[in-house]
Amino acid sequence: MSELKAVLLVGGEATRLHPLSKDSPKGLLPIRELPIIEYMFKKFLDVGVDDFILIAANKHREQWEGYKKISEYKIEIFYEETKYDTAGFICNNLNLFPDKFICANGDLLMDLNLDYFIESASTSRASILSTIQVTNPSRFGLVIYDEKNIVKEFIEKPKDISLGNTISAGLYFLQLEDLERFDFIANEPVSFEKDIFPFFSKLSLLSNCSLRGRLFDIGTRESYIEANCMSENYWVHPTAIVHKTVEVKKSVIMENSQIGENTLIVNSIIGPNMKLEANSIIQDEIIC
Repeated sequence: MSELKAVLLVGGEATRLHPLSKDSPKGLLPIRELPIIEYMFKKFLDVGVDDFILIAANKHREQWEGYKKISEYKIEIFYEETKYDTAGFICNNLNLFPDKFICANGDLLMDLNLDYFIESASTSRASILSTIQVTNPSRFGLVIYDEKNIVKEFIEKPKDISLGNTISAGLYFLQLEDLERFDFIANEPVSFEKDIFPFFSKLSLLSNCSLRGRLFDIGTRESYIEANCMSENYWVHPTAIVHKTVEVKKSVIMENSQIGENTLIVNSIIGPNMKLEANSIIQDEIIC
């Protein structure tokens, strides 16, 4: 097993998935029958990382503590009383973290060659930003690096691909000594993307690690449905009762729901324990 710990940022609330996510942190929302966070754990375990630190919102303390009691994984959880953006909690509490660690957005689904990233981290003397290539970078920020893989610049939401199509994969290897160089105002928000990494790049402290694969940000109804359906047209939890006359298209039906006859469900999420009467028409909705 790797000696590196993985620090996972799980403060996301997925407000665009309300009411499904109203009382749940994004990382504990289920994809099929497992919480999103467990897909992250499994990916890291596959490459020898088995020690996890979660940084969660204090408003979700009860849910995360309940999960921790039943989890089979080795996890420690720190809670933010106030939102300090992606890097604020770490910068304000450097004493809680090891000299070197992996950091990642913990409410994503990722299919990346993590073995290459871990190998790069194990031999690197610098902090590392992992990147991937996308077809359309206009929704993201470009990462520009030189022939020695030193990150030089960040460009917010480019209009086209004339400057490339390489974006951050939301996966980092961080050296505590690099973070200690960053000067910030205590208890103020700090962003890896907008503050820390541009500072590192100016001092040539940040290396690029190009990865292959893709990421899913399960933050919208459409992306949540896509993640659950995978290559299929819909997904129905094994405990749901769906009448044979029901028509389901690009939708998710969660546990213990009952769907009455002649119902049409399109581009929708039917939450746990819901009961739809016969002849219902549900389109572009989240029913909870």
